[in-house]
Amino acid sequence: MFNEPKHDDKEPVPIMKRFLYGCLLALAGVIALWLALQLLAQFWGWLLLLAAIASLIYAAVRFVRRRRDGRW
Repeated sequence: MFNEPKHDDKEPVPIMKRFLYGCLLALAGVIALWLALQLLAQFWGWLLLLAAIASLIYAAVRFVRRRRDGRW
């Protein structure tokens, strides 16, 4: 029952079908990247502003900690 040999009687997938699937997969990837770039283009300025504010806060905290620890 469980130890029966597996029979692979399936025919191999034709090369044109594999090529078609590959092309469709590549097309789906290109469309996904295009959508991601379109979404990113809508609010990339805000992301840069948030990154700049976060880095300024990080630099200020490091400056205050170093000054408080007396490492100057």
